[in-house]
Amino acid sequence: MTLKPSGHSFTVKGGETILAAARRAGIWLPFECGWGSCGTCKATLAEGQVRCLFPEAPALSERDRRRRRVILCQSVPESDVVLEARVLDGPPENLNTSEYHAVLADVETLAPEVARFRFQLDRPADYRPGQYAILHLGDGLRRAYSMANLPGTREMELIARRYPNGPGSQTLFALSPGAELTLELPYGAAYLRETSRPLVFVAGGTGIAPILGLTREWTSRGDRRGNGLMIFYGARTPGDLVCLDELRELTRSFSQAQVIPAVNEGDAGWEGEVGLVTDALVRRLKEPWDEHEFYMAGPPVMVQAVLALLEERGVPITRVHYDSFG
Repeated sequence: MTLKPSGHSFTVKGGETILAAARRAGIWLPFECGWGSCGTCKATLAEGQVRCLFPEAPALSERDRRRRRVILCQSVPESDVVLEARVLDGPPENLNTSEYHAVLADVETLAPEVARFRFQLDRPADYRPGQYAILHLGDGLRRAYSMANLPGTREMELIARRYPNGPGSQTLFALSPGAELTLELPYGAAYLRETSRPLVFVAGGTGIAPILGLTREWTSRGDRRGNGLMIFYGARTPGDLVCLDELRELTRSFSQAQVIPAVNEGDAGWEGEVGLVTDALVRRLKEPWDEHEFYMAGPPVMVQAVLALLEERGVPITRVHYDSFG
């Protein structure tokens, strides 16, 4: 690999992405999401050929393909390559990404098709709650999962759903304790910012994983900031609200924290909100909304609906931090 105009060069191992190979060589290129969503790592292919591991990546447009623009987090070279790409002085803020060797220690079933995976890493993990790891699941199969626990230890906790036609989740759920794999972390920018504004967390489905991590960080700081916290957690049925009791236990001793569950289909004993999580926000969050800082994680349809609602209520995008997945 040769980079223009900097003149940097490095080699890429078989099956390795260009972004990972550059990092291994001590060369930092712009990136953020690591899986093809944001487009931060786009570069122009001046010479040579590459193969995209994720041809349907949201960040790649037909115009990009015509202009020979590629995303380095998903590009594997098939020849010597010359790229037009910007080189950074060091890693982007809070993205000092590196590879870890992981061993699956335990799998805990939380609901039908939902489980918590606990991994033991080769060294303490360095990340911010709200960020995620990319798991290497074999044969170019790479999937992103958010950490649910706090950093600084060799343990890593993920929460995932098994999808009938999802090769990534099917491979993950087929692993047994003792299985070994490689992962990269951290990725993503939905981590807590320094602010005195009240916080609003919104989780949908397995988006509870990063929201758990953020809640654990918030409670570990105590109430010294004085900013309140409202956590909205949406799912289809009460049984799908995995880890709801953990959220409640984490926030129980904080009078300025509220946990507000919402389900599409409540049963006779359900005492929480019924409807979409956006309905719960409208009913429970007091105006003015633009005085809050928002963090959300969950399926794209939920994230897009909440983003549209926040825009309608006049919330600046600079006060909104999110991950869309599932």
